[in-house]
Amino acid sequence: MNVWGTNARSWRKARGRAVSPIIATILLVAITVVLAAVLYVLISGLTHGPGNTPIGSAFAMGAPVGGTCSAAQVTAKICAVSGDEIFTFTIEQSTITLGSVQFEVKSPAATAFANTGAGSFAIQSITGTEVAYYAVAAAAGLAMTAAWSNYAGTNTAATPITTTMTLVIDTGIAATAWTPGQGNYAIGLGVGSYSGTTSAQTLP
Repeated sequence: MNVWGTNARSWRKARGRAVSPIIATILLVAITVVLAAVLYVLISGLTHGPGNTPIGSAFAMGAPVGGTCSAAQVTAKICAVSGDEIFTFTIEQSTITLGSVQFEVKSPAATAFANTGAGSFAIQSITGTEVAYYAVAAAAGLAMTAAWSNYAGTNTAATPITTTMTLVIDTGIAATAWTPGQGNYAIGLGVGSYSGTTSAQTLP
């Protein structure tokens, strides 16, 4: 009896057998799913649009304190017109730069507050030095629509906002004509990689 010949034929038969169609189908589906998942992970970072991080998680301002714009503050470009009602906000938390946020003052109807005169938004250091400034034309509404500039008129988007700074908003209304308790509020809007708004702070 040729044992070696029998073993060789058995080995060839074993080698010739394929997996069953059901198992093959399952394997193909599993491989396709795995490849699709890997591809999704690889390209998902490229397909995300801007504004993935809520601005409220990276920036917060304190309650506003009312005051009157002085001539020295106008010279220092902290506010627009001497005698205007201004509000100063402390920066309670910030991991962002100036290019990541713009500010608005809104009425209770959620529309931009209708300033009657020239207004402004300014970021200043706690020593009172202007860091960034944004002017608002008379009756244009208190809402930023473009980037900050500094005293020299250059863009300061990369400047970090820190807790050693304050936000000053000139309402564009004379302090003697300001009516308290109107329900107007200030918010910050996320720009670029930030989205949404900060917590609203009601103006007294």
